[in-house]
Amino acid sequence: MLMAPIAMMAQPQHQKYQKMNPEQRAVLQAKTLRLHLDLTSAQEEKVKTLLVEQMEDKKSHRENAKAENLSGYERKLHQLDQKLAFKAAMKNILTEAQYENWNQIQTHKKRMAFHRSKKRNGKNKNVKNQRHKNQRQPSNRG
Repeated sequence: MLMAPIAMMAQPQHQKYQKMNPEQRAVLQAKTLRLHLDLTSAQEEKVKTLLVEQMEDKKSHRENAKAENLSGYERKLHQLDQKLAFKAAMKNILTEAQYENWNQIQTHKKRMAFHRSKKRNGKNKNVKNQRHKNQRQPSNRG
């Protein structure tokens, strides 16, 4: 009887998920792009550096935007400028065929994210509508 609780206590505890730092995320993304686009090691290094810069810029801009209380318009403007700069930098790093393939991948990712968000919003909407209908029905209490 005493052995079961002791044996359970000896089991290793699962480690909590740790967030990756920008360098780790950039390495993984660059490796993934190397697989999908058949990048050279030099191209992979350039992409990794570009991704790290982009992630750090996003983080610093997010902090500055909160501190300076920037409007949604200013935030979105900065985001679009950064996307254009990233796209131009990727065009310089990749060959013509790789760039076309990368663009197709990005378009597919956007489309899939849109469909996932519609699916999520649709489910939430149905739940909200169902709750709302249930609240409006008159009770038969006499």
